[in-house]
Amino acid sequence: MASLKTIAAAVTPKLLAITLFLALGNVIYGYDTASFGGVQAIPAFGKQFGIFDPTLGQYALPAKTSSLLTSLAFAGKLIGTIIIGPCTERFGHKFGMLLVCIFTIIGTIIECTSKKAAQFLVGRIIVYIGVGIVENVVPTYQSEIVPAPARGFVVGSLQMFLVCGALVASGVNRRYSEFVISSGWIIPVAIQLVAPVLILLGLYFIPPSPRWLLYKGRRDEAIAVLENVRPKRDVAAGLCVEEANAIEESIREEAKLRKSGTNEKLGWIDLFKGPNLRRTTIATLVFAFQQLTGTIRSSLSKIAVNYRSSGQGFSSQYGTYVFITNIRVVSGVAYFDSNSVFYIREGLGSMAFTYSLINTAISVPVCFLGMVLLEYFGRRPVLIGGAFFQSLWLYIMAGIGGQSGKLPKANINMMVASVMLFNFSFSASWAPLSYVVASEVGTGALREKTMAFSSVINVICAFAVSFTLPYLLNPPYANLQAKVGYIYGSIAAVAMIYAIFFVPEMRGRSLEELDELFEHKPSIPAWKFRSTKTTGIGAKVAALEGSGRKNLDNFVNESEIVPEDGMKNDEDIY
Repeated sequence: MASLKTIAAAVTPKLLAITLFLALGNVIYGYDTASFGGVQAIPAFGKQFGIFDPTLGQYALPAKTSSLLTSLAFAGKLIGTIIIGPCTERFGHKFGMLLVCIFTIIGTIIECTSKKAAQFLVGRIIVYIGVGIVENVVPTYQSEIVPAPARGFVVGSLQMFLVCGALVASGVNRRYSEFVISSGWIIPVAIQLVAPVLILLGLYFIPPSPRWLLYKGRRDEAIAVLENVRPKRDVAAGLCVEEANAIEESIREEAKLRKSGTNEKLGWIDLFKGPNLRRTTIATLVFAFQQLTGTIRSSLSKIAVNYRSSGQGFSSQYGTYVFITNIRVVSGVAYFDSNSVFYIREGLGSMAFTYSLINTAISVPVCFLGMVLLEYFGRRPVLIGGAFFQSLWLYIMAGIGGQSGKLPKANINMMVASVMLFNFSFSASWAPLSYVVASEVGTGALREKTMAFSSVINVICAFAVSFTLPYLLNPPYANLQAKVGYIYGSIAAVAMIYAIFFVPEMRGRSLEELDELFEHKPSIPAWKFRSTKTTGIGAKVAALEGSGRKNLDNFVNESEIVPEDGMKNDEDIY
């Protein structure tokens, strides 16, 4: 079990600063998602892009406009995830982050200067191209430069930075929630320029990934990077040179295994060949389940009053707009129904932004807890436990909310508690861990493409949930209300079963060590990865990175894997 002390010993302050600085890119995604959900409820935005309803004396977005502004942003994210894999392989992660900044700045400027909804939509699509890029570049960079004992903790920080972006957006939206002049929506949108500008200013000081440099044959530069980010005692002992040598040898072994004779990256079709198919499937399905189980985070106000649930993909995209306005579509126009939402009904509509801010703030420490748990207990236990509890809380919510008639106050409180516990379970498990698993499971020659392909599926699943959830929840369609928890609770149960039988334990393993484990014939079952001892070059890299360094002298340069039978488990090894 990796403690905070172990993590701190493996990561120097400089390395932590570098990796967390790049994680600022995920603030863009978190800020934009939460910001747009609240901006739609700001009177100034409705006045600029909506239609005036004389009966209500206020503006409302046409339903079609609201839907397009929300859902078509996924097209930009899809484009970003598709183009970034080959770009990163050829030009490196720093180039990818440069693209993130360029797309975000251009897209935000287009949004802020919009007079028509169509122009604003173009800006959102361009911003989301940057979002698709950053969600590929940052985790792969972090996984390649961070030592094995701390890789999960650092890569898992992406979700926390996303939530931090959402927290800032919630605060900004609250500040401008009653503005009726154009600055009321322009300023909240323009603030998302801060993160890309900061990244641009510091990008020059970010070193390339040492593994990317070694794939390019730039050995001396790779050693210089390692010596810059590893502890001084390791540099003095020559371990950085040893680490570079070991990684380089692993790259040669990989090339020899595939009989290519070169260190070039593999093509897209290779994602589905041999052991790579297994690795691609793991990354893809973990990312898919992240959306299919996590994007059903419920709207507490709708549960408390209407006994219905809303999903994360729905509530985070439509956010405060749904809190304040239960959308009632008549003749293609989204009208405000002030009698159907708790805050309005209780005269607390003005507090919706405050409650959104509090709910988001609570998620920050929960995400940090998840970062610690996945290194302390490992990937598998956190995924399995997280899916189990997500399923449990959703079933409880559906069982209580599915009852006919008016629910007693105790039952409503239990539903609210179930939703809060579901959010806790997701934020501490699948939310951060999906990035970790997807970034570390791919082989070095396919890491960028593995991340890109699984991200594409992630985007498709997010769109599917975002598009279908309103139809599942509301009349005159399926009108499942709280009973939608049976559907997503069952998906969470399937995710738990998948994690048990197919997701291997990768905590404490070097990326090269994972190559040995996945290449082994016959295939090692997922539940035996943890207790399988490796003694080849990958294990040497793990030792050099801090996992079981006391045994460094015992490793030989022959790829040999000893199965579980009669061997020590990884607590003894590491």
